[in-house]
This record gives sequence, structure tokens and C-alpha cells, in this order.
Amino acid sequence: MQFDRLIKITTGASRRATVWNGQEMYWSDFVQRISRPVRTLESFDTYKSLPKPEQDKLKDIGGFVGGVLTGPRRRNENAGERHLITLDADTIEPGGTQRVLSIISGLGCAYAVYSTRKHEGAAPRMRIIVPMDIPCSPDEYEPIARRMAGFIDMKIFDPTTFETVRLMYWPSCSADSEYVFLYEDKPFLSKDGMLGTYRNWRDVAEWPEVPGAAKIRDRSARKQGDPLAKRGIVGAFCKNFSIEEAMERFLPGVYEPAMEQGRFTYAEGSTVGGAVLYENGKFLYSHHATDPCSGKLVNAFDMVRLHLFGEQDDEAKPDTPVGNLPSFKAMCQFASEVPAVSEMMAREKYEDAVSGFAGADPGQEQGQTDPSWVLKLQTNKQTGDFLNTIQNVQLIMGNDPRLAGKVYHDEMAGRAVVCAPLPWEPQIYPYRERQWKDEDDAGLRNYMELIYRITGKERILDGFAVFAMNHKVHRLRDYLLTAVWDGTPRVDTLLIDYFGAEDNPYTREAIRKTLVGAVARIMHPGIKFDTMLILAGRQGIGKSTFFRYLGMDWYSDSLCTFEGKEAAELLQGYWIIEAGELAGVTKSEMNSVKQFLSKCDDVYRAAYGRRTEKYLRQCIIVGTTNEAEFLKDYTGNRRFWPVDLGLHTHRKNLWRDMPAEIPQIWAEAVAMYRIGEPLVLSPEAEKMAEGVQDEHREASYSEGAIAEFLERKVPAGWYKKSMYERRNWLDSEFNQKQEDETQLMYRDRICAWEIWNECFRMPGYSRMKKSDAKEINGILERLPGWERQKNVIRFGGGYGPQRGFLRKNI
Repeated sequence: MQFDRLIKITTGASRRATVWNGQEMYWSDFVQRISRPVRTLESFDTYKSLPKPEQDKLKDIGGFVGGVLTGPRRRNENAGERHLITLDADTIEPGGTQRVLSIISGLGCAYAVYSTRKHEGAAPRMRIIVPMDIPCSPDEYEPIARRMAGFIDMKIFDPTTFETVRLMYWPSCSADSEYVFLYEDKPFLSKDGMLGTYRNWRDVAEWPEVPGAAKIRDRSARKQGDPLAKRGIVGAFCKNFSIEEAMERFLPGVYEPAMEQGRFTYAEGSTVGGAVLYENGKFLYSHHATDPCSGKLVNAFDMVRLHLFGEQDDEAKPDTPVGNLPSFKAMCQFASEVPAVSEMMAREKYEDAVSGFAGADPGQEQGQTDPSWVLKLQTNKQTGDFLNTIQNVQLIMGNDPRLAGKVYHDEMAGRAVVCAPLPWEPQIYPYRERQWKDEDDAGLRNYMELIYRITGKERILDGFAVFAMNHKVHRLRDYLLTAVWDGTPRVDTLLIDYFGAEDNPYTREAIRKTLVGAVARIMHPGIKFDTMLILAGRQGIGKSTFFRYLGMDWYSDSLCTFEGKEAAELLQGYWIIEAGELAGVTKSEMNSVKQFLSKCDDVYRAAYGRRTEKYLRQCIIVGTTNEAEFLKDYTGNRRFWPVDLGLHTHRKNLWRDMPAEIPQIWAEAVAMYRIGEPLVLSPEAEKMAEGVQDEHREASYSEGAIAEFLERKVPAGWYKKSMYERRNWLDSEFNQKQEDETQLMYRDRICAWEIWNECFRMPGYSRMKKSDAKEINGILERLPGWERQKNVIRFGGGYGPQRGFLRKNI
């Protein structure tokens, strides 16, 4: 290519991209990039029949801006120098492609043209790219692009194509679509020459305009609606401040009046008179490239919003509705603090509410007489009746003196709680807190209908549910957060002081980790804590009472199953949950216990619930037992922390002393949590725990037999003998004189099948169940002197390669 130079563009992975990256390349490389479209599999007819969102998805293979962005987002404020003119020609007449290409070629400057995704002979659509000899500023770009469009044929262009940060998609088309691509190697367009075609390029009034653009803005204004007729905060703001008044009051120095009436100049731009008033000053449209309002028809509210808070939308998704944008919420807050606006809103709401409220007496209670909150209720604009809305129910629940402050959502239990008498129940004091019941649903609906003429079961109960969820109380968390420790240690020695447990690191850590784990589950629901402290001791020493004191109002001993929805529901609303008498739990049930302990949340659909929900655990599970052997698993009991009680004389009386110490016990546990106390045992304590767990493990009748079997010597060359020869030798060993001791050796390897076949003399491998192998491996793993191997070992004798154990130090 004879005419070439480095250009700068900015690319994004899609139209919704939140990060745009600058690229530098030669014009020739750019032309090469757009010469080959991405083709997709569908036919063109199929593409045209798709809904617009599907069409947009197919054509969005990424795109570019023909210049530099000064920030990561494609926003007007980030517009930088432009290197390419990019124009969308979307309204070429049928069969007019060649005419347009001839005009472009006749301009005498370099260009590239490629067809869009919807291009066809009957409806040509082209993208025109023209490189400039030197970059232009953002304010220079639009007059240059408009002049170029005027040279070609202004009426074929999209009215929005002149935006400085306009996105151009990379070329793509359907499998059978016609793709038009053409370029000419000519001198680059003179930037200064194009600006020189104007008497004053800074005067927006001189810029060529797409025919009908003013009508498009008029349609946009009608679509938006008259801002003075709007209700709510937008209407109140626009009624109080015209565009010009809003400029003077909230944006001083941002716009300056131009010579022509109804036009303003954006002070930070270099063009003149680019901000134009429409609809008798109700709307503003700005042509200034770097104006936050550029390319938008805005009312006074939105003009101020974009200038003061537009940057807050940087992280918002591109298709976010205006009402959900951070800038909109910030502007609403800002406008509501303007006295004239807030007063108008209050007046309008009052006028709507008075007639509806006039005939109803909501009742006054305990001196509460200010009815101003009623102005916030939504009403029927024609009748003044209160609307059957969820929002109205919420407002009434929070402000009606007979209801306000009497209901809250208990975060611990996940349900509504009544803390004072409601209008439909006896007014008795002092009042004992209780759960919200089905009868209260009926009472609330009746009250809403009688006093406010609000009906509709679903909306009333939904409004109540939303209100309750917005008024959450976590009494237990509040209790813990307000607890102040006096500095006297108590937690570590609780089991020693009250039950005479062994004073060692394991006993101290077991109770400390358990209580800190309970605190952690409240401060951070769902945190991993999968261990169970088990108090083992004789009956009547207060094991359950100990946990009941600790759990206070949140203690439960009703956990009777560890499986299914029933078990999960039994956890809700409780903190310290005791599973009593573990000795009666079978081996399979013990596996269920382990799985249940390992969970951090429970997923199920509550009774009368509409959907499955996840409930993060806020509880710990503890255990008590009177038996010595209650752990059933031979492969590991790390989740269980048994502590033997009654080994020594206790120092304190459980029933007399502990209730008074409860606040300080939990205050100390909170203090430990705050300094980062780990929820797992230290290596020293863990080693001791293994010993205690082993002491409480249910003995296996097979364990002794296996241990003795492994200590019998076998003949040298044992692993070369067949399975039959081995069993034959073992069977005859007890009846025949032993061989020469020098000819015997200890086994150096063993596997579960060998034990099954040679030690237990059981029939073939197919008869050994998975549970049998698991039990044998568990015993082998616990035997001293043997070490499990990760890789398979060869055992000979027909056993083949097996996973097994090697004898240590052989």
C-alpha cells in the first residue's frame, strides 16, 4: 500500500464491554482486518427472521472506536483524538450501492467500505471508514464527519453516526450473505482541509444535519413525555426548574448562552452553540462531543443527573434501565433535599391522600398523633383511595401507631416475631414475645380492609413479608456483640472446673474451639465448623444442663434424626443443639452424623414455602453419652471430640455457679473470635484427640485376630506361592512342627483381600463386600508398624496388583 501510516483505535469484546483497550496499527493492517468477515452458520433469511435481540447477539463479535479513549469505558467524557471517520449508511436506496461507492471513490481520498450484517441488494447497508492525515480533537470530529457525510449523501446516514465514541462492529455475515468490501489506496483525508470548508467550524449552526433529525428528536420528546406532567420526583424537579434555571442553580459555569436564542455553549468544549433547547425549553440536546449530555435529549432532571452523578454509572451494565442506574438514585436523593422539590412532592401526595384518609380513623396510641406519614401512601389518582400495593402495606406496618414497632423478623429463627399486642388480640402487658401465627395473617388482612380499605391476600401478606425482612433483628448476635469481657479466663477450664475433666491441652482446646465455633457461626453464618464436642460421663452429672445453660433461649435437644428435610428444619432458630446418647447410633447412622456435621448450609423447601432455599447454619451440634464405646468408624473419627468427665474432683458447682458466669463465658469466646482463634485443634491437641477417640472407638472382634495374624512368620518366598499353597501352609501350621526359624520371615506387605482369604479363610474375592474391605483397611491403618501406600503393590499368589500396606522399618 503506497499511502499508509500508524493509526490508533480502541477495541472492545462486545457492545456491552466495560473495558476498552487502545491499539496502534498501520492503516494497511486495519484494511486487511476488515476485509474478511466472520461468517456464521445460519442463512441470511433465517437471520432476518430472528428476534432483534438474537440478531444483535449474532452480529456482536466485538467492535472498535476510530480513535482514542482516555478511560476504560466508552463514554463521551472519555473521548480522545480521532484517527478515522466512521459512518453508518443505513438508508441507501435499493440498488444504490454502486452509486454510493462511486461518490466515495470520487472524493479523491483513501477509504474502506464494508457491508453490515443486514446488507442485501434490496436494502443496502454500508460502513464507510475514512482515515485522516493527522488526528483530530473530539470537538473537531463531528463537524468533519458531518461534512464528509454531506459530500457523500447526508440522507443515507444514521443521525447518531457522528458520535465521537460511536461503536463500529467488526464485519460479520450469514453463511450465504453477500459481503461487500472495497478500499482505495489514495492520499489520506486532510483534517484541516475539511475544517476549512466551514466559515466557523465551531458554530454548530453551520453543521450539516441529516434530513428529519429534528423530527426524530421531537418523537423522542413525545416518547419521554412532558416532564411537567410527570408525577414523582422527576416531575416535581422539572416543574420547579426549567433547563435554564437548572443550569444557573445547579450547573453554574458549565453552559454559556450563545448568540442565537435557545442555544448554549458547553464551556469545556471548543464548539459554539452546540446545546439546543427544544419543546419550549423543556428539553436540551447537546452536540458537544465531550458534554456528558452529548447525543441525548434530556429534561432538566436528567441534565443535572448526568453532570453531577453520571460517573457513578461507570460500573453499571450498558442495558441497565435509567431508573436503576446509580446516577438516578443519587439524583433522586439530591433532588429530594431541595426544599422546593420535597415540598411539592409532599403537597401532591397530601392532596391525593387526604380524601382517602378522611373517613378512616387508624387509631391513636400512646400519644402518637402525627399523621404526616400518611402522605407517603400511594393513592388512586382519581378516587383518592389507598392503593392495594405492597409498598402501602409496608408503610402502614412501619407507621400505623397500632402496628409500628410490634413486629420484626428474627434472623436467627428465620421467621416473624410479635413483641407487643396487636390490634386483633387482647392488650395485655407485660407481653411475652411469640411467633407470628396463621391467625395473625387473618387479623392483619381484616385490619387493612377495615381501616385502609386495602384488600388482596397476596399483596397484604407480601407487603408484610417485605416489611418484616426490612426490619431484621438478631437478638443473639446483638447479645454477643455487646458482651464485654472482664479479662478473667474461664472458657479453657470449663470442663475441668465443672466436671473434673483431665487438665491437658486437648480438653482446653476442645471446649475453646467449640465455643468460638458457636460464636463464628453467628457472626459468619455457614462458616466451616464440622466437629462435635461429646461429653462422656455417668448419668446425672449435668452434661445436658451444661449445654442448656450455654445455649440460653437458643438451646435444643430435639435433634432426633440426621437425615433429610426434617433434620434441617430442627436446626432453625437454635444455636446449641444437643444430640444425646450417641452410644445407640449404628455404624451406618454414624456415617449420616458425619455427613450432617460436614454441611455448612441446608437446602430445602420449608412447609408452605414456594421455593427451595438455602439456610446457612448458625448452630453447632454437641453430644452427650453415658457409654464408653460410641465411635463406630475404624477409618477416622476426627469430627468427634470426646472428653471424659468425672476423672477428678470438680471445683465449681454447675447448678449454683454457672448461670452467673454465662455472660462472661460468651464475652470471652467473642474476644477469642475477634483475635482470630482458629477453629481447628493444634497439632499437639490433635495428637491427644486421636488417642481419646481411639479409647472411645467401639472395639472390633477382628482387630486382635488381624494383629496376631500379621505377627506370624511365613516361609521365605511367600509371595511366589499360589493362593492355594499359602492357605495350605497356614492350615497345616498348627498341626505340624514349625519349619526352621531361619527359613521364616515376617510379611512386609498386606492387603484386604489377603486378610479376607488367609486370615478369615473366607470364600472368593467376589464374596467380599465393599464394607468388609473398608473395615479391614481401617483396622490395618490403625495398627502400629504399617503404612498405607498410594500406589498399587504386587502380592503374587494370584492376588495381582492391589492397594495395600507396607510394614515400616523392614
